[in-house]
Amino acid sequence: MRNLKKTLAVLVAATMLSSTPVWAKDWDESKLPNHVKETYEEVLELVPQLQEYEKKEVINSYGNYIINIDKKKRGEYPSATIEINGETGDFVYFEHISNLEESSNPPSDELAKEKATEFLKEILDDKFEQYKFDNIKEHTVRTRNDDEDGSEIIVERDVKRVYFTTENDNLLNLEVIVDTEGTIYSVLPILTEEKLDQKIRKAAERVFEVVPELKEGPYKIFRRDRSANKSFKRPELSLMRDEILYSNNNGAFIIDNITGELNNLYIDETDEKSNTPISKEVAKVKAAQFIQQVIEDSEKYKFVALGTPYSEVNDSGTVVGFTTPFPEDERYVKHLQVYVAQNGKILSVKANVEEESFDFEQHYKDLEQPLAREKK
Repeated sequence: MRNLKKTLAVLVAATMLSSTPVWAKDWDESKLPNHVKETYEEVLELVPQLQEYEKKEVINSYGNYIINIDKKKRGEYPSATIEINGETGDFVYFEHISNLEESSNPPSDELAKEKATEFLKEILDDKFEQYKFDNIKEHTVRTRNDDEDGSEIIVERDVKRVYFTTENDNLLNLEVIVDTEGTIYSVLPILTEEKLDQKIRKAAERVFEVVPELKEGPYKIFRRDRSANKSFKRPELSLMRDEILYSNNNGAFIIDNITGELNNLYIDETDEKSNTPISKEVAKVKAAQFIQQVIEDSEKYKFVALGTPYSEVNDSGTVVGFTTPFPEDERYVKHLQVYVAQNGKILSVKANVEEESFDFEQHYKDLEQPLAREKK
């Protein structure tokens, strides 16, 4: 299984992608609602390779069904993910990493458009009539793989991105990535910046100014709206209630669609040991400066503690914590954790909500003690 170098980076990335409970690890197709099962089977018909994959898992992601399918072993490629709306049975998202070979042989524009159109016509049925083809762009997908010696390598494949737009405000535009020989790599609903609130656009501009690599090359924008789910009324989950996610090959960040504040950020860069590591005090200053640059009302955030995550090879940077009063409930605070690498670069930011009485100093001490974390 492919793991990122840092535990903190893994946690941030997981928060961005999905914080979900496992519903049925042992595959039991009969437990899928019929309308969800029908959509799932349509995808299998459109991508026959998936019918040969052995490992399958269903996750209930707050109303949506996420079905993970792996060829041989859970967590390894080739693999695919299908997301389906649990209430309506509508198709939401698809990704299929079927090939790990380097390739600079993308499909022609004609073949990419043809295959993307065929897939959407079948999976969307009558709703496809509300979409129209917009354009095709060149793109490169990058996949983490293991080399023969077990080290991580990045595999690059040149592909085509096919865009379909809609004038229906209740639907999102679609991006279909078509791989070599016309294989569908992914189908993703995306937002356009024109549909975003001005406060979101300004927040994103601040992030792009500080972390320009997040704007390099094409990036995607999409929304996770869980405001109708009662679970997200609880303070502990409120930061995930309504989110706008920006993502590209270099990383991702999340902005709260209600407050317009940055809640998460992850830069896809290896955190390596530095010959001249910065001190914790310098890391604290750099983290504070970063917050000032990306959050408009940064003065409300107060430093609480810092620590160095445990590492067997001693290549960890510093996690710096800040808190601000939580406006929805005075018993809680918003906790922002900024990870600063040994070379001084900000690699991740993670926000969560804690009780006002939370012991932050002990929390950051525990980062340095693996046994203390395992007991919790």
